[in-house]
Amino acid sequence: MKQYLLLATLLTILMTSCSKEAIIRRKEDRLIGAWEFDKVFYKADNALFRDNITHEYANDIIHFYPDYTASYDDYSLRTIFDGEWTLIVDEDYYDGDNDLEFFVDAMFYDFVNGEDFYMFGSIDRLNRNKMRLEASDRRGTYTFKLRRL
Repeated sequence: MKQYLLLATLLTILMTSCSKEAIIRRKEDRLIGAWEFDKVFYKADNALFRDNITHEYANDIIHFYPDYTASYDDYSLRTIFDGEWTLIVDEDYYDGDNDLEFFVDAMFYDFVNGEDFYMFGSIDRLNRNKMRLEASDRRGTYTFKLRRL
């Protein structure tokens, strides 16, 4: 009886443990789809408060496709920019525990102005309906809150 209990326990542990690749695939599957900017904030370095700049991204949509291509639908310019994306995983070790941190790196090709633009940020939250990204530039930090369409 003890052998069956031990075997059942081992099988349960093996079946419920996830590999790093499986976690990445699940995160990529959640990312794929159309996302609209819900709220966007910018906090300059050494500033006390953040600025709400949602109006700059109003009605803009990002599509992430399964073949690692993307498109950015800029509502104000009435233009769609093609691009590509990748999911980057950083493995941190703290006190013997390893923690995975996910980053999305998307590059879009600007054929209008001839200047490509990028979106590189850490994924703080990603579920079926909401995504929260944090990205930095030389002067501060952006917080993007997106919702799935």
